Amino acid sequence: MHALTLKLKTNHSQKKELDKRFRVMCHIHNVLVKRAIKLLSRLDHDQTYQALKAEYRQAENDRKKELTVQMNNFRKSIGLSEYGLQSYIKVCRQRYKTLVSSHQVQKEATRVWKGVEKVLFSNGEHLHFKKEENFDCIGGKSNTNGAKFDKEDLSVTWNGLYLVCCKPRNEKEAWYVHEALKDGIAYCEIKRKMFNNGWHYYAIVVLKGEAPKKQKACPKGRTGIDIGTSTVAVVSENSVLLQELAPKMKTYNRKIDALLRSMDASRRAMNPDKYNEDGTIDRKNRSKWVFSNQYKKKRNRLKTLYRKKAAYIKQSHRETVNELIKNGNEFYVEKMCFHALQRRAKTGTKKKRFGRSLNNRCPALFVSLLKEKAEAYGGTVHEVDTASFRASQYDHVTGSYTKCRLSERWKTIGPYPVQRDLYSAYLLKNSDRTKKHADRTRCQEGFEAFMGMHDQTIQEMKERGMSRKGCFGF
Repeated sequence: MHALTLKLKTNHSQKKELDKRFRVMCHIHNVLVKRAIKLLSRLDHDQTYQALKAEYRQAENDRKKELTVQMNNFRKSIGLSEYGLQSYIKVCRQRYKTLVSSHQVQKEATRVWKGVEKVLFSNGEHLHFKKEENFDCIGGKSNTNGAKFDKEDLSVTWNGLYLVCCKPRNEKEAWYVHEALKDGIAYCEIKRKMFNNGWHYYAIVVLKGEAPKKQKACPKGRTGIDIGTSTVAVVSENSVLLQELAPKMKTYNRKIDALLRSMDASRRAMNPDKYNEDGTIDRKNRSKWVFSNQYKKKRNRLKTLYRKKAAYIKQSHRETVNELIKNGNEFYVEKMCFHALQRRAKTGTKKKRFGRSLNNRCPALFVSLLKEKAEAYGGTVHEVDTASFRASQYDHVTGSYTKCRLSERWKTIGPYPVQRDLYSAYLLKNSDRTKKHADRTRCQEGFEAFMGMHDQTIQEMKERGMSRKGCFGF
């Protein structure tokens, strides 16, 4: 499946009606969350369920299957299941049946259930209620119930509301929309995004089949990619690339920081009683927060900046990925857990983490987009075993491994000084079949050609002023 996003033309009355429906769906979401929290608390205090859970931790495989069935049956008996939540919310939905459809309410119950599953079976801690301004999508399950999209006139009909989509702006967009709509429609969602002048509304049409392709397939060839927390190094058969991920994100960060400071000053001026003498929030004061009209406008601007920043990072990654798939069809990357890099150190020692870099650069998103694009165009992404490969430590000339500090950005390989990230990408490109070690013979055969492209790329970067000593080493 793939999704097609089309902007909706809305007048003042239609925007008012859409705001009302989003407010209703946000209320339904919070009712479901409240119900789920209550049932989860009931599980925590139920002795029978806790006894089954304790026995499950120490049981063997055959016994675990029986206990899993018993615990599932217990949760279903109290209504803590996907269909239990859907059944519970039917009564609430009757009040708003002229505004939202049954399928839309069921889809919202499914979304809440996914959160419950994370709390029960994964690393989720607790469920969250949503504020109205943070609720931005109303889902669907089919194109015959709720928001119904019409291919012929590019419009959406939704419980008496008729919304027309904006026409494509140029020939490329028109071609893509025409090709995408040849597939059958699975369902349609309504999404809203914040702009400086308020909410803009979009129809997200989910279509069966694959997205239209602009080129036939990837050319044959290997490409090694060394992805870091803020940079990416790429080595293919005919090119070398070293660059920052989303290099212009600092512009957005400066605007966001300035706006946050202004909002904080406004909030403190309007609510002096809500703060202690040392400037911290008085948690004992339960009175309602008061926000000025200017503060509300700034809050919308902040939400707009966050949206623009996220869209820019994704677009920047897509542009880089589109260039990569022109160079080969086999991509070799290290298997990384970026989430682990942002966790705080458990010991008392100060240890640098990479939470801010990961938030600004989103390397995990880059890898997921690469996998998605490579698969669509007939390529493959191979993840090498990071622990055994040790690309940053290996020297193919001597065949030895040498640990080096993170601040050391250059290595000496034979008689040549080489940028560390580019050399790691070169080793990844020449991975053996096991994906646990570099193929030394392959590395020796192509090293001279690699060094020629390496030196030319570094020289061009220096001439253009693309230097970051902490990341590139120059």
